[in-house]
Amino acid sequence: MSASSAGDLSWRWILLALVLAIVLAVPFLLVDVPPVLDYPNHLARLFVLAHPDDPVLSQIYAPNWRILPNLGMDVIGVALLRVTDVHVGGRILLALSLFAPLVGVITYHRAVFGRLSLWPLAAGIVAYDGVFLLGFMNFQLSLGLALGGAAGWVALRRRGGWLPAIAWGAIAAAAAFLCHIFGLLFFAVLIGAGEADRLWRLRRSPVLAREFAVAACALGVTLSPAVLLYGLCPLGEGGLQLGDWDGPPKLWRIMTPFLTTSAELTIITTVVVMSVLVLVRRQLVVAPGVPLALAALFAAFVAAPWTALGGTLIDMRFAAMCGLLLFAGLQPVVSGRKAVLVGIVLSGLMLIRTADIASAWIDHRLDLAELRAAIAHVQPGARVIAAHGHEQPVSSRRERILPGFRYVDSHMAALLVIERRAFWPLMFAHPNQQPITVRPSFARLAQPLAEPAAWRWLQPDTPPADVLPLARYLAGWRSNFDAVLLLDPPVPEQPVAGLAPLYLGSYIQLFRIGQGTGTTAVQEPQPAPPAASPS
Repeated sequence: MSASSAGDLSWRWILLALVLAIVLAVPFLLVDVPPVLDYPNHLARLFVLAHPDDPVLSQIYAPNWRILPNLGMDVIGVALLRVTDVHVGGRILLALSLFAPLVGVITYHRAVFGRLSLWPLAAGIVAYDGVFLLGFMNFQLSLGLALGGAAGWVALRRRGGWLPAIAWGAIAAAAAFLCHIFGLLFFAVLIGAGEADRLWRLRRSPVLAREFAVAACALGVTLSPAVLLYGLCPLGEGGLQLGDWDGPPKLWRIMTPFLTTSAELTIITTVVVMSVLVLVRRQLVVAPGVPLALAALFAAFVAAPWTALGGTLIDMRFAAMCGLLLFAGLQPVVSGRKAVLVGIVLSGLMLIRTADIASAWIDHRLDLAELRAAIAHVQPGARVIAAHGHEQPVSSRRERILPGFRYVDSHMAALLVIERRAFWPLMFAHPNQQPITVRPSFARLAQPLAEPAAWRWLQPDTPPADVLPLARYLAGWRSNFDAVLLLDPPVPEQPVAGLAPLYLGSYIQLFRIGQGTGTTAVQEPQPAPPAASPS
């Protein structure tokens, strides 16, 4: 490639990268609390940690900083929320979780192929994917760090020195672990597969045994700081805690990298991307070790249970890694009409997917308005249960549900903590996963890894015995809580005795509990002030 053609590619690449970044950033300008499942819950924790001296919240929660594999977003977020508005800083953090894997893909691709290419920019198609829309923010950040760390490893190994690569790798492994343990796993798979590929090429060489021993020792030393951190953290105290293996749903979850708010668009994206790869298969260059890495990650996807180590949707995380590698570790070498066709198809699809997300986020503003109108009746320090009118997804509205999975509005009640300084029992404050603790007077009512109560669970005075393990905070709920926030009420209405309505919207309803803990925790609706006379 001549200097002039390389320069033309650089300018074209920079221009397209800027356009891609602007397009992907647009949805964040449309709503202050995006409908991303875990996001409001994470934001509530970060808000509390950033304001440890809040006169109300400090009576409920306390910081508990220590070594954990989920600290990345907390450290960055606490610093950011101390100098920004909570919803501005929160969206910056959410955008970081969106762009981190994309930057990692570009960095890794540049390292393994030695030049800039337009192909990794096509990863914009999978930016708004299933794990992002589920709000796995620390996991997303760790994927970017893993790819960036592996890129540095490749660049340093290419220069032939082990020590710089080991030093860099040890830092990258520790950083990935402190964001999410699966980020460490992804990093280990990437560098391990690369070294395995190199050793395979030396399989007939007399130096194979020596090179194998050196590589094994180098990888062991590289990963040892992260292993030490794991030993010092409480994550593994309860063992692996493997959940059930759920086979049939994996046929849908394998599309996690292409999953969006529309089931039809998810399938179309999967078909288009796979078809493009088939179309250019004869001109496809594969980075060393990537086939082995893809095989290992796919095998892990197939074998993975539903839950492990307190985390959920484990197989989706492996599927997301595979999706990123399709853009990070492959390079179609095409030109002419075929390249133009591929570029137009993928760019158009990315724009359609982003527009679909933007449309759903705009619609979400109506739900937020109802929620805020309802919680305006909640006073600081109140104790509020969140319930959902439906146990299984029934809504077809894109801003409320992720196709094939669950509602994405389950953690919207976290705004009670942020905007009303109230206690909500489901905030992410697990001692083995987050650097925050619930004070003893509220700890018995907290259940950080639970879901909102089903509305029918509140029908009897005492919830059924099989319900209490799922929502132990419901034991004695009439005397322990002040109010119930109901999302998506059932139709027809199913009233619960002893609950007085304070706000009755079509999507959000708020009820005062007749025997709550305080008399001023919730207040009656106030009449609207008279309209001003025209001048």
